[in-house]
Amino acid sequence: MRLSLIVPVYDLGPYFRPMLDSLTRQTVDFELWLVDDHSQDGSAAVAADFVAGHSAWHALQLPAHAGSCKARNAGLVRASGEAVAFVDGDDLLAPDFVATLAAGFAHPEVVGTSVGYRWWHAAPVTKTPWQYLDQVAMFNQVSHHGTAIGGYVWNKAFLRQAIGDLRFDESLRLAEDYWFTASFVANNPGVYAHAPKIRYTKVARPHSTLYSANFAARRQEDQVFDKIRRLERKLG
Repeated sequence: MRLSLIVPVYDLGPYFRPMLDSLTRQTVDFELWLVDDHSQDGSAAVAADFVAGHSAWHALQLPAHAGSCKARNAGLVRASGEAVAFVDGDDLLAPDFVATLAAGFAHPEVVGTSVGYRWWHAAPVTKTPWQYLDQVAMFNQVSHHGTAIGGYVWNKAFLRQAIGDLRFDESLRLAEDYWFTASFVANNPGVYAHAPKIRYTKVARPHSTLYSANFAARRQEDQVFDKIRRLERKLG
């Protein structure tokens, strides 16, 4: 299973290089799309230099600043891997992050994989290398805050064929990842493979969208979770 890794980039400053370093330490090959959302701090040049000489690594700059959803969608329409993973440009990956996400697809019915993550705290890790969830159990994980798997896109990989026409809602500033992930699971019965060991570290970056969101964005987040609740009712 070959993964396409899509990384939105915008004015990441000193947080960008450590993330790129973690990409160079991956233990398997992957396709890479660094999509710069019209940065003003030189991040686009850093991305272009990083991919030089790698035939499967690409850097793309959007013509105007349009948000992470636009950047992710730009990468998604260009991705050619059998599965797609989305990583934030200021976070850190364990060396076996890509390998583990890809390995989960060895089960023929798996449509999505995920790994354990560390943010404010780390979820307890069991000795079980893999956990397998059905559609309902996975939806319960991705549609609520604070679960072991979470509704974020950055610790997951999605079978590209199963993504179909699903795209990130470019009108959203918050919870866009929850909406994408919940919509994917709601549309795809099958098996979901989760490797609980921590392989993704979320970095708290000042002035990121999450920490600078205003009241309107928070209200929008509430509306997204209302829509997710309606998806849940359809699953029964």
